[in-house]
Amino acid sequence: MNAFKRAWRYITRRPTKSLLLIITFFLIGNLVILGLGISQAADNAKVLTRKQMRAAVSYEVDYDKYYEYVNTLEDEDEINKAYQNYPRVSEEAAIAISQDERVKAFNYMMTTTAMSDGFENVPIGNEEERGTSSYVDEAGNEVVYREPNLMIYANLFPEMIEFEEGTFTVTDGKMYDQNDLDQERNVVLITDELAETNGLRVGDTIRISTLNTYMEQEFKAHNLDTEVFFLELEIIGIFHNLNMVDPNAENFRWMSAYESPQNILLMPMTAYRNYYRDTLRAQIEFQQIAYSDSSINVEEAIENNLAPSRVVYLLIDPLEVDQFVEDHQKDIGEYLKLNANNETFKRLARPLDTMSFFANIVVWIVIVNAIVIITLVTALTLKTREYEIGVLLSMGVSKVKVILQLFTELFILALLGFTLAVGSGSLMAGTVGRAVLDYQTASDSQYGEVEDGGYYWHDSTDYFTEVSQDEMLSQYEVSVSPLLIFEIYVLGTAVVLIAIVIPSFMIMRLNPKQILLEQN
Repeated sequence: MNAFKRAWRYITRRPTKSLLLIITFFLIGNLVILGLGISQAADNAKVLTRKQMRAAVSYEVDYDKYYEYVNTLEDEDEINKAYQNYPRVSEEAAIAISQDERVKAFNYMMTTTAMSDGFENVPIGNEEERGTSSYVDEAGNEVVYREPNLMIYANLFPEMIEFEEGTFTVTDGKMYDQNDLDQERNVVLITDELAETNGLRVGDTIRISTLNTYMEQEFKAHNLDTEVFFLELEIIGIFHNLNMVDPNAENFRWMSAYESPQNILLMPMTAYRNYYRDTLRAQIEFQQIAYSDSSINVEEAIENNLAPSRVVYLLIDPLEVDQFVEDHQKDIGEYLKLNANNETFKRLARPLDTMSFFANIVVWIVIVNAIVIITLVTALTLKTREYEIGVLLSMGVSKVKVILQLFTELFILALLGFTLAVGSGSLMAGTVGRAVLDYQTASDSQYGEVEDGGYYWHDSTDYFTEVSQDEMLSQYEVSVSPLLIFEIYVLGTAVVLIAIVIPSFMIMRLNPKQILLEQN
């Protein structure tokens, strides 16, 4: 008779003991199912939310860390030196990171506002509400303030995140290419609405300026030429921007024209740098003439302002973001960081993390207790089964097969108990999981609030997907999946295997002859 048949006969001959063990495994199974179900649901909610977010990583200055360091300095010279060595994004490092195969596209881009000269911006629709602003100059004349109405995107590479994602689409002409960048050509792409508003086509030229009204008055007062602030650009392409102004937005009433997606200009970084270099030099020289300020190093100031404040990478897989950051954090300089918007994500995920943490603790406590209880029950019952074991051993049944019989007995009972637990756990999992989540979010509601403090920098282009805690928690759903069922049975088998270890040592020490003599 093999071990399985002997195990089954023993189970059926001891219905009370078998039933108690089945109930024990049933209760253990239910607790494990709920614990693992809650933990997996929390992890799945975070994964699903991350998948819905843009896989963006920003290479930027770590303002918190930098200013924390500066605030520790007391010596004035050290403070000045720290500001002189202000951390900046490295073009070399940025390009090296972009070679990672996980990068889909990246923007090495500078943005700035500008004013149209000889053509109109696309109206937003709030012009009457905003009105115009003016000031009175030294001569008593009222000067109407001319506000920027265009936004320039200057990228170092033809490939942009916006085109890769389909937000921008060239409808006429072409995007500037590497040849345009290398030759530093003054070319531009404008939106289709801007082109339609002004009757512009590919091949036409437009003129823009970054000279504000105050600077214009100051330059004229000192008889300085302002032509350097005007730039003529050839239109080589017209693109459609899917983004639109939201008239229901909170800031719509005070929104400036340059904030409209339809008033964006795209130009090569190389051409923009030339223009920026010339205008910055003109402003610094004006400072030196008008205010006798010779403390500014012109060339140093220019070079320090020709790099973007941040570089943004778009990855292929949102789930690779954390590993990407970990892999390349060492490749960037001090007081710089790769920001994947993880702080916001982690803050919103705290209720889920807390639930997952305690659910895992409960699972481990249940498993450890299950092993202890089953081991004790098995070990204690061996005393009453010594005669049975002695007979088997005297008949030539190996000790290994006796141990296998004990394992089979427990395994069958565990299988029955966990199978029943899967059925009941499936019915309870959703209700219990939602109740736990409601309790956790009620007690930790502050996690959904924005934390104050720290240094915050904002750019006109925000590539991070905004996600609310409600959206993340809506992905939370506890269910008994096939994978979870498989894990339950694996855990059950592991519990039985471990629980049989101590009884196995006891059996290995038994002497069949001694057992039978003692029984007689």
